[in-house]
Amino acid sequence: MTVPQQDVSARRDGYVAGRDLHLHVAGQQLSLYSEERFATPLTYDRARPIFVQYLNPEIRSCYGRSPTAPFTETDLAQALHATRLAVLATDEELILPASYLFEVPSLSVFLTRIRSLVVRGVIHYSSHIAHLDSYVEHKAAEYRGDSRNPYELTPHRSLTDGLVWRPRYAQNTAADIGQSWGTALQPDGELATTLVSIARRWPTGAGDVETRLHEVPERLDGQAFIGRFVRATVPVTLGAEERARIEMFLSREYLASYLRDLDAAIVADFDFGDFSCGIRQMRAYLADRVLSARSFDLGLRWLGIHDFVHRTARWPELLTLRSTPEFGTVAIATQHPVLRARLREAVIRGRKRVRCQDAETIQQALTVVAVVANKLDVTLNPTDSDRRAR
Repeated sequence: MTVPQQDVSARRDGYVAGRDLHLHVAGQQLSLYSEERFATPLTYDRARPIFVQYLNPEIRSCYGRSPTAPFTETDLAQALHATRLAVLATDEELILPASYLFEVPSLSVFLTRIRSLVVRGVIHYSSHIAHLDSYVEHKAAEYRGDSRNPYELTPHRSLTDGLVWRPRYAQNTAADIGQSWGTALQPDGELATTLVSIARRWPTGAGDVETRLHEVPERLDGQAFIGRFVRATVPVTLGAEERARIEMFLSREYLASYLRDLDAAIVADFDFGDFSCGIRQMRAYLADRVLSARSFDLGLRWLGIHDFVHRTARWPELLTLRSTPEFGTVAIATQHPVLRARLREAVIRGRKRVRCQDAETIQQALTVVAVVANKLDVTLNPTDSDRRAR
């Protein structure tokens, strides 16, 4: 089913007008629960854009994927699966760093497959330099002397066709990572055991190991703060565990930098890989920015719209679905343990009204979501819930 662009826009505009009122009322209801009943805070904010980290070569390499290999059909299918969830996880945009235009193999194929999102202004790219030629010049210096320097190529102007540029206001990512590097090497830091491990093989005459590692940001001298450049500053070959710890730390700090700067969230915890670099566990203040793909997909299966979302729906239809306040309510419920249990109950009650086993059209999907969301509103009312408990 093809939904006219005017219909998508009208539905979205109508929803945007009422979204804040709907979510604020729901938030007031939820705040009436005791701390014991809501030990995990409900902090999922659909007004945050989604940062598309699952395409990042360095992050993918932390999960056993080659950072230089072109996407296979399986890789592309997984990226599109993730993107469908990312679209549904926010009322805002999906953001790619400008580096993806050069560093992500087969990005042009991916953008072609999501062209409907691009032309509707849903896909943004972000950098601290607006002009692409100037950005390439800056990045080429960061990758100087690298045999795999992707910025020696002609600027990929065609890839930005239709993409919306979103500026980064903070300092660049390497500077953010550099500030965290020294803290991580402290005795109670994340890389303390790595420092001790490296020190056991440190060559005589190479200077003090701790001092030398603390000097890595300066020794990079403006190069990108990525694993292979860091390894080049260390006079020992890193073991597999040391290398993995450092690269996971660097990718986690990269993510933290973007999430803070853009006030964004990520979708992670996929069946085919987590791709969060442990940011929920290691950066508690960013835990609410990590949304579980498994929980989203579980909720979609309960509703009977999983196959529709991932196999049948066109991109405009997903935009229509996400723009309804009912879907926003259901999506939020999937990300909280208490509300997820109540969502399950609402689905069971909703089946008395909705006879369709699996939605095949956008109208069927909207109907089942509306029915379940209305049942879920009842379960979120503390007065009714307490009355039933008594």
